[in-house]
Parts: sequence; structure tokens; C-alpha cells
Amino acid sequence: MFEAGSVSEGRSLLASLTLLLSLAACDEPTPQASSSAATRPRNAPARTTAQTPADSARPTTSSSAGSTATTNTSGSAAPSASASSPAAALSASTSTSSADKPTKRPNRRGVWLWEFDKRGPSAEKSAEILAAAGVSRVFIKGTNGAPSKRWAENASRENLKLFTDRGIEVWLFGYFYSPDIPDQDGRTWGSLEEQVKAMVEVANVPEVTGVIVDAEVEFKDRPKEAASLCTALRKKLPQKKLGYTTFGWLKPNKTFPYAAFDKHCRDAFLPQVYYAFGWPGGVRASMERLEQDRSAMKLNAPMWPVQSNEKDPSVEDLELFFKLAGPDASVFYLHHEGTPQTKKLSRLSFR
Repeated sequence: MFEAGSVSEGRSLLASLTLLLSLAACDEPTPQASSSAATRPRNAPARTTAQTPADSARPTTSSSAGSTATTNTSGSAAPSASASSPAAALSASTSTSSADKPTKRPNRRGVWLWEFDKRGPSAEKSAEILAAAGVSRVFIKGTNGAPSKRWAENASRENLKLFTDRGIEVWLFGYFYSPDIPDQDGRTWGSLEEQVKAMVEVANVPEVTGVIVDAEVEFKDRPKEAASLCTALRKKLPQKKLGYTTFGWLKPNKTFPYAAFDKHCRDAFLPQVYYAFGWPGGVRASMERLEQDRSAMKLNAPMWPVQSNEKDPSVEDLELFFKLAGPDASVFYLHHEGTPQTKKLSRLSFR
């Protein structure tokens, strides 16, 4: 309540307060009912309708559980508010989202080793070369059909330890045959049981992480033999991972039992993508075909593509393949010292 003598002063004070309130209201913009921004929190970035197209060639990555995921190599993030907008400035200065720091699995890229001293350096020299190049994983040949002294010595524990002692993960691979089908020279290489026995003898040691079945033309139209082979290896080597390698151009080789191997040797699929042998379109087209055919055939094993350096492709092509093929890609194979192929290994991004 005001006294009669202070009415004019009261009115003046009231007018001043009214003016101050009006000025304060001008600092806060009035939301427009027609704007979608009216329903967003004030600091949320505005959404845009245009999406940046991803790179057409995408590397495939894999999880230990057997699922696969595709990673965009274009480096583009989801669209957000303009960098000059207050919302973007405030967001950048006060918070970091998971999209700003994507989880990247370390590269575990590898090299295949055919036969020490004959098709490459000695085991010790091979380990030195590959460790210096930053190689994370090797695939060493351990069998070729039934048990043999030649391949057992190639994959001896003494040789394997040269790699594991340098922090390189060791896998063994063997070439397997459908038992009643002779090779190009008319020879057969033992029953499935004998071939499994040969691999168990060299792989059942602590230095070996996993086994790769190299199965090719001899297994075409033989899904039952494929399943039996993988099942037997899994039973005899329950602590080892089990994958398979074969034709990397899937569509022309539909009679190969991809589905059976994918189901029973499911820890990894290592398609041989030998673009340097004149495959149409080179590295990119070869990888695109692989992705398309794999999707069409509904193959689910984690994919670790393999490239060949036998035709001595350029460093640029070797590197592009690694970029497109993902963190578990590899090169077949380590040649002798001084060869162009071996010199180029030190220039590749294995990690």
C-alpha cells in the first residue's frame, strides 16, 4: 500500500520497472510454432536432411563373436550444427560424444610363409624381417595332406617360437584334399582322418593361435566332406580358432561349398583376392565384387581378405587393398631377401 503523498513517485517507479522488464524480454527470442527447433533442447545440434554419401569402397571388420561390421573410410561424421553457431560452439567446448572418438580396433595384418629356406628366408630371418616391418600375424604352412616330415619340420615349435618371442601371432595353414580326388599329378593325399591327424600334430602347441584350412578345387561339390573336415578339426583342437581360405572371386566358384565352411570353420574367412593376376577393375572392383557376392551368399564368418604379391603389385595397390580389406588383411607371401616383394613389405601399414 502506498501513502497518498507518494503516488506520483510510485507511478514513476512502476513505469521504470515496466521498461526494464520489456528490455529483458528482448534478449530471449520467441520460439516459432512452425519451426522444428521449438521442440529441441536449446543446445541440441540442428538436423539436416542432406547426408554425406559414404565412400563406395568400405573395409570390412569383424568381431570375435563372428558378426561383421562395415566401417566407413570416408572419414565423414553425421551432419551437425554449423561450426559458427552458438549451439555447435557450446557443444564443442563442453562435451565430447562417442562419435567424436570412434573405437578403432588395432590392425592385426599378416604375412603368409610358404616354406622356410626354399620359398623364402630361413625361419629366423623371416621372423626378423617381419618383426621389423611391424607384422602382427603370420600364417605358416604346416601340412599338405597326410603327415609328412617336410611340413612338420617347417612348422616345428622351434620355428614357431621365433615369431611368438617377437610378439607375432602364429596361425598354421594346411592344404586339404577331398580324399578320393587326385591332384593335377594324379596323386591322392590321404583320408580326411589322416589329414586332420597331420594338422593336430603340429598345431596342438601353445605357440599356435589358430588353424586355417586351405581348401580349393578338390572340394567343389563336396559340402559333406567340408563339414566333416571342419568338425573333426574342431573336435581335435577345441582350444584353437578355425578358419578357411579359398577362392576370393566367389560368383564363378559357386560349386565350392562356401556355406559348409562358413558354418563349420566359422572363426574366419580368408578369401584370396588376387587382383594382381589381371582381375577386372583391379583392387577396388575386386573388393566390391567380393562384398556383393558375400552378401548375396549370406556368409557370416569374419572376413580377412588375402592379397598376393607374386606379380609384384605396386605399394599403392598393396596399401589400397589394406585400406579396403580392413584390420585383418594379409599378404601372400614372404619371398627371399632382396626381392622387390620383400623390400616393399617394410613400406606397408601392418599396424
